Amino acid sequence: MNIIDDATVAKIWNWADENNISDVTKVEHISYVSGSYLRGLPRDKEKLLRMTRLNLLGSQLTHLSSEICKLTHLKKLYLLDNRLTSLPKEIGNLIHLEELYISGNQLTELPKEIGALKNLKLLLLQENKLTSIPKEITGLQNLTTLELGGNNLSTLPKEIGDLKNLKKLTLWKNKLTQLPKELHTLENLEEFDCIYNKLELTQEDIAWLESLINTACEVSV
Repeated sequence: MNIIDDATVAKIWNWADENNISDVTKVEHISYVSGSYLRGLPRDKEKLLRMTRLNLLGSQLTHLSSEICKLTHLKKLYLLDNRLTSLPKEIGNLIHLEELYISGNQLTELPKEIGALKNLKLLLLQENKLTSIPKEITGLQNLTTLELGGNNLSTLPKEIGDLKNLKKLTLWKNKLTQLPKELHTLENLEEFDCIYNKLELTQEDIAWLESLINTACEVSV
């Protein structure tokens, strides 16, 4: 059991105050079906330690406190539309995390520790500045959605082919010229998007893409 002392809680709250992150409040937003969503960090210790969902969307964050990664009850973490250039290696401590939203930041790389998120099902990384994906991504065996569009990727690690449960893989608007042959083992895809690259497809690639189309996968190349 992960025990968080008062000093750690204080560090989390100090970080939140320094970054103008309020207590949890309802934000009205016309684009949401419900018309609103909750954002912020609880200033009540018990609520903080029991929290399973943390939404810091659009908070102008330039860094994520490593202390946040001690909140191991988290299942959903929303970091979209901030200014993050990196993630702390301690992100791997969030062992119960199922959904990680980091779209719209300035990440150039991911810590290898991200491979420790064994329960992760959804990983959104669109519109960053990623130039590589660590091979440790092979550890994300429960991942069903991986979105990497709008980055600076020129290659992909062959280990992506180990993610047999992937149903959605998006790679649009990168700098890819070829696909690793290991992708051909991904037979459960329902959506595959790699438009706006400069791919030179092999005959094997074409055969794989045709097989996906034959299984009703939505393919965009």
